[in-house]
Parts: sequence; C-alpha cells; structure tokens
Amino acid sequence: MTRPSPATCRGFSLIELMVTVAIGLVLTLTISMMVARQESVRRGVTSSNDLTSNTAYAAYMLDRQLRSAGAGFSQATAENYGCVLNASLNNGQLLPSTTAFPPPFATVPQTYVLAPLIVYAGLGANGSDVIAMATGNSGLSESGLPVSPKSTAAGQLKLSNTLGIRGGDLVLLAQQGVGCMLQQVSNGFAGGAAQVLTFGGAYAADTINGKSLLGFSNGNAFVSVLGNVTGNLPRFMLFGLDGNGTLRSYDLLKLSSSNAEALVDGVVDMRVLYGVDTVRAGLGQVTAWIAPTTAGYTAAELTAGTAVAQTNLQSVLAVRVGLILRSDLVDKSDVTPATLQMFSDLGAGVTYTYTVPTGTTNQRYRVVEFTVPLRNVRYSR
Repeated sequence: MTRPSPATCRGFSLIELMVTVAIGLVLTLTISMMVARQESVRRGVTSSNDLTSNTAYAAYMLDRQLRSAGAGFSQATAENYGCVLNASLNNGQLLPSTTAFPPPFATVPQTYVLAPLIVYAGLGANGSDVIAMATGNSGLSESGLPVSPKSTAAGQLKLSNTLGIRGGDLVLLAQQGVGCMLQQVSNGFAGGAAQVLTFGGAYAADTINGKSLLGFSNGNAFVSVLGNVTGNLPRFMLFGLDGNGTLRSYDLLKLSSSNAEALVDGVVDMRVLYGVDTVRAGLGQVTAWIAPTTAGYTAAELTAGTAVAQTNLQSVLAVRVGLILRSDLVDKSDVTPATLQMFSDLGAGVTYTYTVPTGTTNQRYRVVEFTVPLRNVRYSR
C-alpha cells in the first residue's frame, strides 16, 4: 500500500474559504435585493392598478346614477321643483324625516325638497360635498296626469284615464301652492279606461306631516308616475363620504335599504360644480361653471321654493364631479406632492386645491374629474 503525499492531501486555505464566503454573501445580498425590489415594484403596480379600478368604478357609478336625475317629474317644474316632499312608510312619516339621516348624512336637512340634483357644499367628511339626487324609473310618459277637480277622497282620486298605471306604482301627487305627496297605487290595480286611481300599500297614507290628500282637490293637481315598489325602483338618493374614505349612498325612500350603503373605498374627497346656462336663451348650453357656494345656487337657496329657485334649478344643465382617491400601500419615499388640484382648467374662481394630509405623501393619490349632463332638466318645462 502507498500513502498519498502530504502535498496532494492539502485542503482549502483559510483565505480561500473567506473569499468563497464573501462571494456567497455578496451573491445572496444581491439576489435578496433584486427579489425585494421586484416585490416592491409588483406591490406598487398592483396598488396603482387597484387605484385605477376604484377610480373608474366610482366615476362610472356616479355618472350612471346622476345622468337620469329629474326623470319622471321634470315635465311639471312649476308643481314639482322646490316642493317639500311628504312621504309615509308603514303609516309612519318618512319624509320630512323625524330623525337625522344616518352618518355620514346626519347634517343634511331632514326636510327633503324635490329637485333633480342638489349639492350640499361641505356637509360630507372633511368638508367634502354631498349630492342629493332624485329620479323616477317608470316606462310611462313623463308628462304629469291632471287630477280631476274635486275628485280626491280617502285613498283615491280621479284621472281622465289610468292607462299604463299598475298596482305597486309609486306616484307623485303635486299641486302648486299646496305641496307634494308620495302615494302608492293599491295592489292588484290594473289601469285602463277606469278613472278612479286607488291607493294602498306601505307608501300610501291619507295624511302625511299634516298634509291631507283631500287638500289636492281644487284643480291644477298632477300625478307623475315614478316607478314601482318591485322591479323599476325610483331613486331618491344621497351620495357622500364618511370619515374612513368610503363613498356611501343612502336611499331616502328606503326601497332598497334603510342604511347608508358602502359603494367605493379609498375616496378621500368629492367636490361638485354646477354647469349653468347663464344666458337662458333656450339653447340649452352650459355657459359657466358655478360652485355650490355661489349666491343663488347654495342648497338653501335652491330649495327655498321660490320662483327664482325654480328658475335657477332649471338653468343647471350639468354637473362636474371631482374625486380624489388614495391607495392603502405605503411606500418608503414620497410619491405624491403636498397639494393636488381639481377643476384647474376652469379658472381660479372654481379651482379647488386639496392639501394632502401630513404623513400620507408616501401613498398614491389619483384625481379624476368627469362631466354629467342632466338630460331631463334640459327638456323640462
């Protein structure tokens, strides 16, 4: 047997081992940094995509809701616009509300005044705006149906005919100088040549808030069909932000829910401008954008029920909505400037500057603006 020489049995030296370990550490650190960077990029892209999706959905949802504002009652503006709406639910007064609306709408006036769209400036979280919108959803002609003089009685009234009206329909009974009242057509009613329209159901009541059905008997009263309690629901809604950055809606008639429903997360501000026809030459063109704090266009003035208020309501042909959304992802460095602007293309008079809260400039923000035409107001009389 032969033994290997000592020279052939020699292993790695300490220096060689240290060099090898150092190279391994450098490679491990490099790979870890690449993985961490890739993960950071991936999370940033995902957050940006989520923010884009939320922004698109919020804009789509509000546009879809607001575009039909005024449907069902805009063909009788003298009777309907600026009228205090009286409504009952299960024999209890629903509107004007006897209690404050649920948060974040607790500061909105409990007396609801009928109008296609009203902006309550600054009543939302952090001074954001609240939108009150009303629209019918009936397949019947939007022209008001005249009530036969001295025909109202307990639970009924007379029209020239009741074609197209069916059981469960919600109708608006209005008369200039008298008021507005919501009623429900009795179940099983089938309209036609019969003139007597009977009321019954959860939303039917002979007297609401001191307003009696018999008070609409002296002529010039109109009935407008708004929709049905099943299927094509009318929408009398509030839209606003809560303190947690959630866009919420509230159904004033409680047809779909009695709570404030969450719609979109991550919305930190909402501002609205009126698109107004200041020329009023019958051309139906927006000639100026006006903030809802402008004299003549505040919520209090537009809901005053005066002739000036009705004229101003009819001059609002569109709204421009601005939203600011924020992502949940927190970056290591700042990715958002200290201030953001909305409506900057409309001039200094209506440009709004949003100050990013301290400590959140390392979160991504997104500003979106969109214009919604109020098509039913344009063709009102």
